[in-house]
Amino acid sequence: MRRVSLVLVCIAVIFASLLSGCDTSSTGSASGGQKTKLKIEAWGIETDPNSRIIKETVSLFNQRSSTAEIEIEFTEQEQYKTKIATLMAANEAPDLFNTWAAGFLRPFVTSGKVYSISEDLDKDPDWKNSYINGIFEPFTFNGKIYAAPTTQTVACLFYNKEIFDKLGLKAPETYSELKNVIQVLNENGIIPFALGNKAPWVGAMFSELVANRIGGSEPFNNVYEGTGTWLDPSFIRAGEIMYELVQMNAFPEGFNALDNDPAQELFKEGKAAMLVMGSWAIQQLTNDESPLKGKVDVARFPAIEGGKGNINSWLGQPDQSFAISTNCKNKEAAVEFLKTIASGEVQEKFAEAGNLVATKTTIDPAKSNPVAIKVAELQKDMEEFFLFYDVALGSTIGNEYNNTIQAITAGKNPEEAFRALQEFTEQNRE
Repeated sequence: MRRVSLVLVCIAVIFASLLSGCDTSSTGSASGGQKTKLKIEAWGIETDPNSRIIKETVSLFNQRSSTAEIEIEFTEQEQYKTKIATLMAANEAPDLFNTWAAGFLRPFVTSGKVYSISEDLDKDPDWKNSYINGIFEPFTFNGKIYAAPTTQTVACLFYNKEIFDKLGLKAPETYSELKNVIQVLNENGIIPFALGNKAPWVGAMFSELVANRIGGSEPFNNVYEGTGTWLDPSFIRAGEIMYELVQMNAFPEGFNALDNDPAQELFKEGKAAMLVMGSWAIQQLTNDESPLKGKVDVARFPAIEGGKGNINSWLGQPDQSFAISTNCKNKEAAVEFLKTIASGEVQEKFAEAGNLVATKTTIDPAKSNPVAIKVAELQKDMEEFFLFYDVALGSTIGNEYNNTIQAITAGKNPEEAFRALQEFTEQNRE
């Protein structure tokens, strides 16, 4: 009897061990296999609001996925650029990674390191159509899409509506109207634009709006593709207008030696009436500590009479975007993560944190910044999304463009300045 009992015990132990091998808990898939471990490399600091939302999205994905489990690692932005380039060069790319658009992503795409999500988007029209118009253009190479954005940044014309109302002004819709606004503000001792151009990307951003309103996107696209030059009349004219604005006292005295932060303080303190800045400034301008809270409004950058550009073209960049590497161990799961972070429940969190989201998600006005909501409303008519030049071209040529605009605003002849930029571009184009 004891031998029979021992045999029965052994059978029970073997059966139990077989059952344990079929565990379907969070470490295994519904089919009995282990979840694929995926890695995301992201920029940012873990305590940042956006980083916290991304971490929550990773947790949400891990709870819902039966096939994959994601871990994420954050690295400060400048260090991240070096880190991801090093990983790509060593063929050790993570499964998913944060990316900027155009000039940053292009080398990774051309070297075959990035997986195209075009077919996945086409298979799921609801997902594809949930994004705002034009947002995929900066991630498209040879007709294929290689990344999906989570948020976006656009350049806005902010203005102090208290000052405008007091002086009977309205947001300018044309360059002629803008010149009139500048004149009235100067007559009343108010700086028209709070522009600090010591770091020349600020004035360059302003000039990119001007150039696009004059010539549309074709002249810059031609430069980007190498089929056109900086000597296109739209760039020369944009340089002339930038210097014309200097001559009209549109900017603070000594603006080329003024940092961006103190310039923005002029706007916050009511000493300047307008500010052209990225939408990242919304929180700074409208938080509880800001003297501008409740006084800020926003408008499209004005059209320029006779120009080919469209007032519904927006300068900016997709932000906090994600791409999938060709080395990814489970591309289907990685695509599901992109869908999760684009879902309404996650996009609402980004909006509530003060971001402009990349999708058409309807945001509850009670939970979001009214200025951000106004930008989103204006963007509903958006016809084109064009990139900051230094993002599209990369830092070498992009920074030289920024320096060129700074030189023009300091008095250098626009045609001579752009001729020198063209020579630099030809010498440094990759």
